[in-house]
Amino acid sequence: MNGYFANLGIRMIRYADDFILMSNEIKQEAITKLHGYLERMELTINEEKSKMVNAREEPFDFLGFTVRYDRSILIKGSRFWNIFPKQKAQKGIRKAIDVKLKLIGHYPAKQVASELNPIIRGWMNYYKIEGVSYTQVAFRKLNDYLRTRLMRYYNRKSQRKSRLHGHEAYDLLTKKFGLIVPYTTNGLRPVYAQGRNQ
Repeated sequence: MNGYFANLGIRMIRYADDFILMSNEIKQEAITKLHGYLERMELTINEEKSKMVNAREEPFDFLGFTVRYDRSILIKGSRFWNIFPKQKAQKGIRKAIDVKLKLIGHYPAKQVASELNPIIRGWMNYYKIEGVSYTQVAFRKLNDYLRTRLMRYYNRKSQRKSRLHGHEAYDLLTKKFGLIVPYTTNGLRPVYAQGRNQ
């Protein structure tokens, strides 16, 4: 199957059951051929989740990422392929943190950090792909969410104030008890697309 598409100048990127076809032009002939290949393997395309897009004009999602052709705020008239965690994935990590905090109840601060760290680390490791993804905005949003959520968590735990009451909770958990700080730059610089198709 890959050989057929390669001969047409179409690149296929596949992971498990998900795949995308990329080309300057994808004709109906190629789509028909794709359906034929899948039917012979007794597979069908999920029409609700599948679509054809002009990626320079419309963003698309793949494997938890959103791919979008953005204008640069640094270089006038330039654009770059912005690849970042999609909104559903960002909501998912916040929900996972909420669920964990509800489960751990009155754990000591050090254990709260150790329970949250695998969730934060795993999410960051998946989405931070050096030279490919741009995670600064999503990581900063996660950082801000953790600060606010932990403040609420400790304010509601007990009417009796402690060192972790109020705005100090996040700072103490990160500085003293080892909670991971999500917002760290990944050091990437956008690769700008040049030429007539900008």
